[in-house]
Amino acid sequence: QMAFSEIVDQYGTLMLRTASMIVGDRDIAEDVVQDALIQAWHHLADLRKAGALRPWLMRIVVNQCISFKRRLARTTAFMRQALSEQETDLIAQAADDHKGRMERDWDLACAIESLPMKQRVVIVLHYYNSMTLPEMAQTLNTSENTLKKRIQAALSNLRRILRASNAEEENSFGSGHPHMVPSVA
Repeated sequence: QMAFSEIVDQYGTLMLRTASMIVGDRDIAEDVVQDALIQAWHHLADLRKAGALRPWLMRIVVNQCISFKRRLARTTAFMRQALSEQETDLIAQAADDHKGRMERDWDLACAIESLPMKQRVVIVLHYYNSMTLPEMAQTLNTSENTLKKRIQAALSNLRRILRASNAEEENSFGSGHPHMVPSVA
């Protein structure tokens, strides 16, 4: 039987990375993971029964991220202005600072952030956390078939978003650079 501290040691980083990619902010992700760990602590008995630790913890993290996003949606309206100004600065700065590979990763990260929540979750779990479809099905309580379709929808959305941003760049700079787009696995 694993002690709770071992669970934190072994899965804390994975939980944080997952939350960071879903909520797009490291500090918020830390709060989300704190909440998720408190949930896990309260439901330790269920966990012992479930046996499969990683999917169970991932499910809690994903649920915490989703409920955070819901809370956020309620307070977003007046923050939008401030954020869009800040984002414009960040994007300009990122374009100045990092050419080539970093720029492509930035584009991809932005593209992933603009996906619908369910699509973003499957891309993060599958490509960034290397979860298999069976593991994801268990984590998200969804059939593998549905997840396969969701991944394909997400990838075609990513292609469309990246193509659009590529076209805009070609129009404004006269020359584009190839973007890194994951191929359908």
